[in-house]
Amino acid sequence: MVDYRDDQCVASRQYGAPDNPIALGIRPAPNGETYELMVSRKRSGPDFAVEQEGSVDFGGGRIKAWLLNYGGTQTKADVYQFRISAPEMEQARFAKTVTLRAARALDVSFELRSMSALLTGLQDCTADLKSYWNMGGEQDGRIATSAMGDVRALFTSDDYPVQALKNDQQGQSRFLLLIDDKGSVAGCHVLQASGVPVLDAMGCQVIRQRAKFTPARDSRGAAVRSTYTTPLINWSFH
Repeated sequence: MVDYRDDQCVASRQYGAPDNPIALGIRPAPNGETYELMVSRKRSGPDFAVEQEGSVDFGGGRIKAWLLNYGGTQTKADVYQFRISAPEMEQARFAKTVTLRAARALDVSFELRSMSALLTGLQDCTADLKSYWNMGGEQDGRIATSAMGDVRALFTSDDYPVQALKNDQQGQSRFLLLIDDKGSVAGCHVLQASGVPVLDAMGCQVIRQRAKFTPARDSRGAAVRSTYTTPLINWSFH
């Protein structure tokens, strides 16, 4: 099933027994350059996101992929979120199965059906999403004045993820934001990964909670939806 939402496109399917369900989700980034594959089980996952090494295999060999494992005792969810490129996702078009593995606690295979039609549906949904958020509107005239804001001032030293500090991990992230006509951040997606998934996840969390923009405007001066590419967010101990 493909769910056309205002801020994202998501395909999902339920597997397993009714008393022990497991779900597979596929979510492309709004610009279509990357995909997230998510495995969700009804049990308590870690309260704080934990990064792991993992892989995705559509039958043609393992694709290395870092992932985040998160959930929590209150939500009773255990989620594994893998991220791969669009060309890597194309391997799924004629695949019959997908196997997702994490270095710890996950090794699961799913049967796949009608993947060519599903991927085409997700690509069509992404094209609609780009149009809805006026992506590229500065170039074609739909947007006369771009959204304005500064996300770098939002971060404090307290935002540095504990796991990244313990592992001496640093990096730089860039994000693609969906800005509504009120100036609020309706969506945040990793555009340039730091190589440390917990840093990227925290970056989006901080931006979505704290950022406020002056919305973009069209040639008549009316506020409109738009996208915004952040400058590099530098995660450093110094």
